[in-house]
Amino acid sequence: MTKIEKSQELIAAGVKAFPRGMVAWSGGKDSMVLLHLMREMGIHYPIIFFREPWQPQKYVFHDELIRNWELLVYSWHPTESSFQQTENEFEVQNLYRINSTTMTCPTGIVEPVIDLPWACAIDILHRPKQVMLEILDFDCIWVGHKGCDSDPILGGDAGTRIEARILPTMANMMFPLRDWTHDDVWEYIESNNIPFDHHRYEKVDGKWGEKKDKRHNMDYVHACTRCVDRRPEADKYVTCPKIGMVIENISSMVPWASQEKLTYMKD
Repeated sequence: MTKIEKSQELIAAGVKAFPRGMVAWSGGKDSMVLLHLMREMGIHYPIIFFREPWQPQKYVFHDELIRNWELLVYSWHPTESSFQQTENEFEVQNLYRINSTTMTCPTGIVEPVIDLPWACAIDILHRPKQVMLEILDFDCIWVGHKGCDSDPILGGDAGTRIEARILPTMANMMFPLRDWTHDDVWEYIESNNIPFDHHRYEKVDGKWGEKKDKRHNMDYVHACTRCVDRRPEADKYVTCPKIGMVIENISSMVPWASQEKLTYMKD
């Protein structure tokens, strides 16, 4: 059985067990493959899309695909946000709630660049919040997470160990791409002529990957983090580019997320 056939088998079994699903879609390579697989099987679920309010020019590909594929898209504000940092890697971790189900989706942070608008990390932390998104007819979330995925904050392997997550009081989660590699994903994209964000990805020496330049990567926001840098060597006083004044480092005053991996990412 090929990986495609196994994923199709998992999708068919999951849809039979939990027919009222939604697809977690970011517009990245993995979620594009998952979305295409399900649509090829005649499954047209609504989309969950965590759209960031900053730097809307990064969503050109997404907006075009939503129109061309006539996607029904749900998006909402997080319940809470907090910072995560490992060395010079920085992100804002956002918690979203659908009914009784909690999902996490980080906002990656990269340094501002001259030709793009930038955001203040405190403003990202203070983005609008809401208690939850209530969807009555819903029982499953489909996610393109793979076993080989990594995390720049948590380090090393941060892939899923499971094909499905069955929870007694929350919506269930399905991971039909668990056994796929990054090369498998790109082979499927090329073989099936699936649209992808050419501004985000590039082929170097015959191998596809993300561009080092994040200016078109919607997983990241160009933002200033000077006053919340909690590394031991970080400056105690910094110049804030937002107000043009010297301010203190307030990293000890802001909320920090847990550095623990999710249970289904642990051996």
